[in-house]
Amino acid sequence: MKKILFLIMALAAIPAFAVKVTTDGKHNLDKVAGKYGEYSELEIFEKSGKWYATKKAFKTETVPLVLEKDGKFSAEFEYGKETFAYDTRMKALVTLVKNDTDQILSIELPTGKTKAAVDKNFNMNKVKGYWCDFEKIVQKNGKWYMYTDFDDEYTPLIVTKNGFTIKIENDIAKFTFDTRLQTLVKIDEDGNIVDTYILKDYCPEGYVEL
Repeated sequence: MKKILFLIMALAAIPAFAVKVTTDGKHNLDKVAGKYGEYSELEIFEKSGKWYATKKAFKTETVPLVLEKDGKFSAEFEYGKETFAYDTRMKALVTLVKNDTDQILSIELPTGKTKAAVDKNFNMNKVKGYWCDFEKIVQKNGKWYMYTDFDDEYTPLIVTKNGFTIKIENDIAKFTFDTRLQTLVKIDEDGNIVDTYILKDYCPEGYVEL
């Protein structure tokens, strides 16, 4: 059980998410201007008619944005290039996979609170399967579990009206299916998104799981 508890605590630290990006061919920089991340690790802003990105990683860097084709734009930081886009389906800023910029690596949540678009018609079949960072959600003998194959353990899921929870000792994690992002998300007590997940079949190539 301690292994499962560690897994749940570690989920928020890994923002992997990979599906095809959807754009309208425009850069939509006015729609992505702002700060992102719990501690404003990323900022997109305009200054004197030019667009820039500030990233807090190994150090704080501010570099100009380079406009690329198909609505994508990039920033060449000292540690490497990052490519972004405004996804018109999700209406969100996304970071793209380095070696395949048609794939989304992560959704950038604005600094502050982002309410989940909770599925009012939720059922567990929408989240059934093997999720990156989340092991496998399975049904067994009419009940739902998170299955971890490395120790062949089934952790019970508590199914609720709009999602499910996992309770281990005194720790409770809440999840739902977000209708805007069309994927599984972890939420806090107020319904704000903490993390996003994607089915294993769509993980970025070379992605390393826990």
